Amino acid sequence: MVRLNRGDFAAYFAALHEGSAPYAWQERLLDSVLDAGRWPEALVAPTGAGKTSVIDVHVFAHALAAARGLARPPRRLAMIVARRVLVDDQYRYACRLAEELDSAQEGVLAEVAHRLRAGRAGADQVPLLVARLRGGEPPSRRWVDHPTAVAVLCATPEMWGSRLLFRGYGSSSRAWPREAGLLALDTVAVLDEAHLSRQLLCTARRVAQLVPVADHAWEGPPPLQVVETTATPASGEGRRLGVDETDLADGSSLRERLCRPKPISLVPRKDWRTTRPRHTVVDEIARRAVELIAQADREHPTVGCFVNTVERAVALTAALRDKRIGERPLRVVMLCGQVRPVDVELLETRYPRLLTPAGNSDVDVLVSTQTLEVGADLDLHAIVTELASGTALVQRAGRANRRGLAAAGPVVVIVPDGDVSARDRSGPYDSDDLSSALAWLTGRAEDELGLAPWAVRGDPPPQQRHTRRLLQRLELGQVWHWDRTSDQLAAEPELDLWLSDDLRPETSISLVVRDDLPTDSADAVEQIRVLLPRRHEAFGVPIQTAAEILSEELARLRTHDRHAQLPAVLVRGDDVGPLTWTGPSEQQRARIRPGDVVVLSADLALFTPGEQGSPSVAVTESSGIRRARATDVLEAIAHRAGGPRTGEIVHRVTLADPALIDQLAPIDDPVDDAGPPVDPWTVAEKWLTDHQTDKDPMAAAAAGLLAAGDRRAADVVVLPSHGPPRQLVVIDGRRRDADDSIRQEWTPASGRVTLAAHQRDVAERSGELAAAVGLPAPLTSALTSAALHHDDGKADPRFQVRLGGRPAGPPLAKSHGGVGPETQRRRQDRSGLPPRWRHEQRSVIDAWPHIGDTNERDLVARLIGSTHGHGRTSFPHTASELLGPGAGPVLTRLAEELFDAGGWDELIERTRLRHGVWCCAYVEALLRAADGQISGEGR
Repeated sequence: MVRLNRGDFAAYFAALHEGSAPYAWQERLLDSVLDAGRWPEALVAPTGAGKTSVIDVHVFAHALAAARGLARPPRRLAMIVARRVLVDDQYRYACRLAEELDSAQEGVLAEVAHRLRAGRAGADQVPLLVARLRGGEPPSRRWVDHPTAVAVLCATPEMWGSRLLFRGYGSSSRAWPREAGLLALDTVAVLDEAHLSRQLLCTARRVAQLVPVADHAWEGPPPLQVVETTATPASGEGRRLGVDETDLADGSSLRERLCRPKPISLVPRKDWRTTRPRHTVVDEIARRAVELIAQADREHPTVGCFVNTVERAVALTAALRDKRIGERPLRVVMLCGQVRPVDVELLETRYPRLLTPAGNSDVDVLVSTQTLEVGADLDLHAIVTELASGTALVQRAGRANRRGLAAAGPVVVIVPDGDVSARDRSGPYDSDDLSSALAWLTGRAEDELGLAPWAVRGDPPPQQRHTRRLLQRLELGQVWHWDRTSDQLAAEPELDLWLSDDLRPETSISLVVRDDLPTDSADAVEQIRVLLPRRHEAFGVPIQTAAEILSEELARLRTHDRHAQLPAVLVRGDDVGPLTWTGPSEQQRARIRPGDVVVLSADLALFTPGEQGSPSVAVTESSGIRRARATDVLEAIAHRAGGPRTGEIVHRVTLADPALIDQLAPIDDPVDDAGPPVDPWTVAEKWLTDHQTDKDPMAAAAAGLLAAGDRRAADVVVLPSHGPPRQLVVIDGRRRDADDSIRQEWTPASGRVTLAAHQRDVAERSGELAAAVGLPAPLTSALTSAALHHDDGKADPRFQVRLGGRPAGPPLAKSHGGVGPETQRRRQDRSGLPPRWRHEQRSVIDAWPHIGDTNERDLVARLIGSTHGHGRTSFPHTASELLGPGAGPVLTRLAEELFDAGGWDELIERTRLRHGVWCCAYVEALLRAADGQISGEGR
């Protein structure tokens, strides 16, 4: 193994970028991060300058700092941008980097991977963690389980910002404090095109100021660092770094990228103001695209067409497919922000390298909305676009001749034939945006360089008009209120005030379609509890569009039955339930919020037909666009695009044979839980063995899991049903390791995990995590003490009954063997515990005599009580309900003081004052990570 040096960065960069050397500004960025131990406040670089390389710098800087004993920069890099497709693009790049590091056997990549692994604690030694947090798909969770890992998080502003403020969209309330703590400490946030996210930039920088505000100085990992990345930074404060004149020496590839001409052609249209999806402006765009295709060379033939709405993109795609080049029709691909990542993967399978600078010569036209205008690494022959804001036009032009390999990259803009009126609007752009952009664009058209990035730097476009005149300043009192993550607040916070530049609700939810979704609401909910939506199924749809689609479908049902309900299931974090509605019966609206997942039946016609490989998108009936039944977007098709990830479905078995159904009757739950139920396993194994075919790889994979005979390898679950057919689901056994709530009470280990052994192991792992992140000694002591007692309450005899423990044996930390819902209900009834009883609340009482009267006793108690996200700030039970009959007077008085007289609330307040809101959440996250890692290892 070679010793890593600063000079190895060029070789590391070349290994990742097909031999290319880093630009000088990228080298300067690395030096800046290493020298200061922190990132600059701004990266000033035009489009095309290679800003995504901050991921490469982040990884190498961490490895080199570890090798040379330098101050370590933040472990987590959050790449934040307001375009879902770019989030996906950055995510794919980071995943490829992680794979390169993990598989490297020698050379500089192997040394970087070695240094990254050496800084981690725990059994998982993947050198780089990558996660994606964006609307329209269930969020990544693995990163919260591994706080010592170097990680790259690719996120949209709302998904990242809501987590920072203890209200993560799409996450369970029990996960909110973990996510907030880990994002506010040991993290650098890079806001790409920060002028699009001024409010989030303001909020993030305010959080960075508030994190260390406490009576006791924070000496652990550094508070949040915030970097704005744009060609036009919002302020002149702080350190800046980026491209300057010295980087553009004659002959440099960066000069070709930034200085090649992008001449502008303005095409006035009298009917420009028409808002219908299909009209003559669409035909004009199509005609101009055909002209440019005829001029293109064979190496870079694809023309990009940008429009301002999804409906117009669909109409333009149809118009282009009616055109011909010579004797053949145009090959057209449409890509909008709603598409699923799996559809992008399938698109790239059909048209390899289409969404890379290399391109694909089989595609004539790529149609998009704002989706591809920011940061997408495309190198198109030319651009045809509707008039948009000045900044949007610059971004769209940045996709033309991106690498500077051609002499020029033509840009054609369809504009009005006169002035923009006060009533005009196009997509998200109002009259002020359009009018100022047209005036600026007219001036730029007189310059032969047009929209070349370096020329635009000297004559920047007018900024898009902000819908908010004042930005909201975050105050500590507001954060203290939101920190009550396990309380039912009188009013949930409207986070848009602190996250969004535009207060109109345009954030996303996920729509998922399933075949065989039961019409009975309770059955549908139970099915989705088992078959939780997978990421590749989720269509990211603007919340307004989704609400209109749902209302339309409900109204359609009620034309036949005024009391009908739309079969739909709402998934919000770990909570699964029926979709509920609000408003008068004749105009009901679905109760949805950003980050939600709504599962619908595939019988509904909601999506545009997928043609020529273009992904389908969800559109409203009122748009007038033809919609097709969702047959081609079914989970049953999509899940074959890749193998199951941790805890995901392997196969669904639909059983219509009455003889097989009769075998699925529940068996009695033996008191000692000698083993898991066998009937579902046996039925599924026999059916798969008899029916699997070579054409069904998921069935073969499921059969292989069951044939191995290892009961830890898979879960076999019978879905509820009011009649035939019944369904069996085979799920990867690692589901138990991935589910935080399951890990608390279940273990995949073949033997029983005792309470004493589990707590000892968690305390040891907590110490390892604390040492890896540099937690100071007093906090490390508090963390390990809490870990040693975090599950003391599980020794309650009633809870041991729920776990299936033996009366004469040592207390268990976990149950063993798979148990179904019926078994769990019977155990709960036998235990005598009240509903929602929390062992963490009891653990505080039982641990109190053992945690000492030290300065950190409050923190130790807080960590014990909030171990799994509960008790922040209240618990559901009084002292008598918590302890049950027979409790001694000492425990009773303590419980009454804490949970009846307000002592626990005061303790939470004292720890907030002493350590700070986010710092407390960060230490909680370390304890929960240690517990989760040990449970995942079967201990």
